[in-house]
Amino acid sequence: MNILFLTDLFLPHAGGARVYYHNIYKHLVAGSDDSVTILTTRIPGWQEFDNGQSSASLRIVRKGHPMPNWKYYQLPRVIHPLAQGVLKARSSKADLIHFGDLCPPGVVSVCLKRLLGLPYLAYCHGDENAQIDGRRFQPIVRDHIYGGAAAVVAANEFARQGLLRIGIPDERIHKITPGVDLERFRPMSPDPELFARLSLAGKTVLLTAARLVPKKGHATALHAVARVHAETGNIRYLIAGDGPERNRLETLTRELGLSEVVTFLGDVPNAQLPAYYNLCDIFVMANRQASDGDIETFGMVFIEANAAGKPVVAGRSGGAAEAVVEGATGFLVVPEDAEELSARLKMLVLDKVLRERIGAAGLQRARTDFQWKTRAERLKHISAEILASGIKSATSTGR
Repeated sequence: MNILFLTDLFLPHAGGARVYYHNIYKHLVAGSDDSVTILTTRIPGWQEFDNGQSSASLRIVRKGHPMPNWKYYQLPRVIHPLAQGVLKARSSKADLIHFGDLCPPGVVSVCLKRLLGLPYLAYCHGDENAQIDGRRFQPIVRDHIYGGAAAVVAANEFARQGLLRIGIPDERIHKITPGVDLERFRPMSPDPELFARLSLAGKTVLLTAARLVPKKGHATALHAVARVHAETGNIRYLIAGDGPERNRLETLTRELGLSEVVTFLGDVPNAQLPAYYNLCDIFVMANRQASDGDIETFGMVFIEANAAGKPVVAGRSGGAAEAVVEGATGFLVVPEDAEELSARLKMLVLDKVLRERIGAAGLQRARTDFQWKTRAERLKHISAEILASGIKSATSTGR
């Protein structure tokens, strides 16, 4: 089976969806005769990443640059990725198209189905629906793209419910939640150099690893940390990630008197994330729905932190309730309630036994329920069913 996967963005671009795609296809081709060609765009750091990750069965092809937005005046820019899609579908002898972004990959997939007769499988993470619902014309395009898919993979229950709401039949929706790389994300001793450089001795360490954007809830976390620090005085808060909110959050940190408590780490390379999870005692991300509809649809970081044996605290928003088992692997709080968040954090800061119990439960769940291999096997089965269905259809009509 030869799969052509179209995505506007791919690693090393930050984001849970990009990690999802990389892992599921890496495991799909492992030890099999299947091949996947990933057609995507050039972004900073792509050469080094591709050199380390491409193989004979998993080929990464980069053409052009990412789409800046999904406005109607960007439609002419679809011509280039469409031409590249046609060429790559033919040269790779693709049996099936998969796509990860509605535009341009989703639009291109619809065209490839009509031009080359190739069926396509679509992904939905949930934020696509939340952000597009309020637009004028985009919902029509979205519904047409998903409606023409042979199958739609919902990456979480939030996404599945959104697809049902827009009329996609339940039998064509297949939920495949993210997994976690258990070889990389596992309990390890803190890196002594990092530990010393960040002056963490004698401190209970909190960590957020996320882009600095409104939906991640950093501002609420900072207000909660200020309360916990005032009452306990022995915490440090590490913020890994960068983004448009950084200046505002650094200003808020100073206003709250937390300059000696909070450290902005900036962008942390994906390869170094396990070391930072193992520096912390508690992982926190008070995710919420942003004003533009952007929302945390699952929260892979919660599973990664659990896989490192850490308790987590999340916002009760979007799909986080599927990633965190309330009271067992972590806690869920009202996203913008700094008082509730501070109460949960204070409880974990002061109770090491509770931290260890919840961290152990999270680790067990990550190892049992979130293996990438099983998710890749499911995707392979769905893809094979699509192809088998097409063969039967062609045979029954005499083609």
